[in-house]
Amino acid sequence: MSMLEKQDLPQSSHPVPQEAVQPLLHPSKDIMEAIQSGDLRADALLQSFAYFAVEEHWFSVWNLADSLKREVSILFDVQGYVWVDIGTIGMVRLSPPIGSQLPLRLWVHTHPWNAYWSETDRRTLATVSGILDEALVLGHDHLIRAVGDTPRPNRLNRKLSTTGPLAHWSDEEPMSYEAMREEQEVV
Repeated sequence: MSMLEKQDLPQSSHPVPQEAVQPLLHPSKDIMEAIQSGDLRADALLQSFAYFAVEEHWFSVWNLADSLKREVSILFDVQGYVWVDIGTIGMVRLSPPIGSQLPLRLWVHTHPWNAYWSETDRRTLATVSGILDEALVLGHDHLIRAVGDTPRPNRLNRKLSTTGPLAHWSDEEPMSYEAMREEQEVV
């Protein structure tokens, strides 16, 4: 954005605290009906996003978000509970996750096309340093990952910054969804 940053724009309402979402893949017909209805809190959407995330089907998460033409955020806590937020085409705000326990294990969010660490993303990571372990940004055919405070073997030691809280976050190369799936199968 030009002079104004996303977080500086006036907000019509503050995020409402949300309960964890039960992962459940709904039939395609139900998902399409939810998309067409515009009900962004429909179980068919939220539970299907949670299901794809738990199963680490990252392209399915991005594809469903793209079908909504909105950014989506998914948060996992240390217990494995999942929270899903659906935003606008250019931004998603995190609702306070009711009942979550620290540390937060993983934060995943989509971008409309390319995966990159936006200034808003970087500020979020700086804010949650120490309580979040890992973050992913999903794009149309690739994703990027950052891991906090944990050196990853066989990775370049690049960081999101040389100073401040982002110096504790890895800056990993973009990878395809297939490469991510293969890496997860090895672990």
